[in-house]
Amino acid sequence: MPSRRSLLSYVLGPAVLTGGLLPLNRAYGRSAPEFIGNDGWLNTGGPLTLAGLRGKVVLVEFCTYTCINWRRTLPYVNRWHREYGPQGLQIIGVHTPEFTFERVRPNVESAIGELGVTFPIVQDNAFQVWRAFGNRAWPSFYLLDRDGQIRLVREGEGHAQEMEGAIRGLLGLPRAGSRERRTEDADLSQIGTPEMYFGSLHPTPQDRAQSPRQGEAAYSIGRLTGPALNQYQLDGTWARGEERLVLRSPEGRLRVRFSAAKLHLIAGASQAAPVRVRIDGGAPRTVEVGIPTLYTLLDGSSYGEHLLELECSTAGLALFSATFG
Repeated sequence: MPSRRSLLSYVLGPAVLTGGLLPLNRAYGRSAPEFIGNDGWLNTGGPLTLAGLRGKVVLVEFCTYTCINWRRTLPYVNRWHREYGPQGLQIIGVHTPEFTFERVRPNVESAIGELGVTFPIVQDNAFQVWRAFGNRAWPSFYLLDRDGQIRLVREGEGHAQEMEGAIRGLLGLPRAGSRERRTEDADLSQIGTPEMYFGSLHPTPQDRAQSPRQGEAAYSIGRLTGPALNQYQLDGTWARGEERLVLRSPEGRLRVRFSAAKLHLIAGASQAAPVRVRIDGGAPRTVEVGIPTLYTLLDGSSYGEHLLELECSTAGLALFSATFG
């Protein structure tokens, strides 16, 4: 199954992460496919069809709710929904999940409610809409004209001003208005750590001195120094499956060294798990992990190298991935 960050890193290349454009001319000028084989809709009274939306300008965005890359686009996509919806723009999100828990409708409903998303979302649990569009990454944007023809395709972040100009052009509005919002895209140029996955579907950046392995194993930080930059270390008994790393012992620790200003952890727990978080040896704070989602453990503005130390005294804590900003 494709993955938002591994796909961007290994297939599309780092240009996407820094706002580079990709050769997607294969999609331009063709009619957009319908939302086939979907698993239900949210934020709308019934299913929508592109045929039924003829006469509107349509923006289709592929997403999955724990994806920080998608979440960073929401401020301006939500704004477009408010400002241009009355003028003929219809935004549709296609929620194609990366992790199994992102297939669960109540989880998706809760997340989009908390994020203030009010435009229609179609669930695409079987990747049928994804494949019909030939999509390759989260987030991806497909801008359709009033005849349902694909006029612009962009992958990843960094395209807000260009897309808004194209939207305004298709709506018959002056393009100049989009130039006033040049800073809406996040500056990702100073992030020095790629996403870390904890499951076995992806290569693990766990300290090799700990002999990381599949299945259940006991790890000890003990007298280990480090970890090195862009690596992590574990303490306690953990079980590694395809998607996640689960704490089996009554207590466990995670230590991560990274280069960024923000750290987001995708995690969950079968019962509420208080997690103690310490950054660079500072005062600890407690984050309660429950429903599987994205938890922000560091939300700073100063880029540089940091050490995260996480401690949990509740068996069942599940770690999926860590993303940075």
